Amino acid sequence: MNTGQTLLTTLAVILLGTTVLTLNKTFLQHGTILRQTEIGVYAVSLATSVIEEASGQAFDEKTIDDVVTSPTSLTSSSQLRAESGEVYPYLDDFDDYNGLQLGYKAAGTDSFSIRPVVYYVNAASPNTPVSSPTFFKRMDVSVWGTATGDTVKMSYIFSYFIFR
Repeated sequence: MNTGQTLLTTLAVILLGTTVLTLNKTFLQHGTILRQTEIGVYAVSLATSVIEEASGQAFDEKTIDDVVTSPTSLTSSSQLRAESGEVYPYLDDFDDYNGLQLGYKAAGTDSFSIRPVVYYVNAASPNTPVSSPTFFKRMDVSVWGTATGDTVKMSYIFSYFIFR
């Protein structure tokens, strides 16, 4: 083998090594992206599940058995939480979910912490909490992976309407 052939062989080995390293790096990045996506899907699913579960309940403790025609008859802002004796998952109205701290372990991915917060809002400014009762309650659900530290936040507005 002469010097030219040795040089070509060396360059071919360097090119092959560079290609293998680049492919390996791409595969590793692809795996990381897939894992992050899977964790994100779990977080969104958990937040959606809490919102769906809560929105299937009565609007307020006072609306379970009666029709309320004035927002002043509803639970006060400072009392938006589970009533005495109520524990998850046996809750009966939307604001009982306020302040819950739930956990979920997804096999093979991450552990999640789930925290819903419920407060009254006005229709004109649904992003701003108000201190007096209205016919609109907003739930913000935060879900974060304990290992990743990523947080997903979803919001939902639950309204009470009287049809006559």
